[in-house]
Amino acid sequence: MAVLKAEQVTKIYGTKSNLTYKALENIGLEIGEGEFVGVMGPSGSGKTTLLNILATIDKPTSGHIEINGTDPAALSGKQLALFRRRELGFIFQDFNLLDTLSIRENIILPLALDKKPVAEIESRLKPCAELLGITAILDKRTYEVSGGQKQRAAIARAIIHRPSILLADELTGNLDSKAAKDVMESLKELNEQLGATIMMVTHDPFAASYCKRIVFIKDGKLFSELRRGANRQAFFQQILDSLSVLGGNFDEFSTARP
Repeated sequence: MAVLKAEQVTKIYGTKSNLTYKALENIGLEIGEGEFVGVMGPSGSGKTTLLNILATIDKPTSGHIEINGTDPAALSGKQLALFRRRELGFIFQDFNLLDTLSIRENIILPLALDKKPVAEIESRLKPCAELLGITAILDKRTYEVSGGQKQRAAIARAIIHRPSILLADELTGNLDSKAAKDVMESLKELNEQLGATIMMVTHDPFAASYCKRIVFIKDGKLFSELRRGANRQAFFQQILDSLSVLGGNFDEFSTARP
């Protein structure tokens, strides 16, 4: 079953001089339940615009999207806010944790906002924290833990309300290679053990090698697609080869080996 569908999505931005810029053109994308999909492309390729549209933060100029059979464009502002909070999980490059709260309080925030019973909150928190290896830091403040631990806490917050899809934006961008590996292993566990559906925008081939499928975008259009076999090292090399064909700014591509 498709959790997310994008059909003929086009996004055009106007400028002060009345010129227009086509950020996306006729994008068609389907993400099935339990998939782990990466989106890659050079700077300015349109990948962040696509993520914003799929996250219901932005609207397409034409075309439409569906999440679990619902068209977000048909919802009122209030309905959309509730839909976004319940159906989507977000993971950002800069963690977006609240410094005034403990790690535990940050993670359970979506459930607290939905006024879930304390017993249910605890029953969801425990396995989530164990799977992500952060049980020992739940009572610490955000400034007392490492970047990798912050990001795993952010992943826990994004998954605890059991959204239909997790949307991640450059989630390893602020992490060193060890922390990045830990975070990607955590996402892999969520995908394989809990069946979490994940879409991740990344410029990092190492992070992308954890995905099951990669969609490449160039100049606002779908360019190519790769599917992972059994060997992640081989997939990593395929990603590097695809990026070299894609062109663009290669200073932004990490070449850390898995």
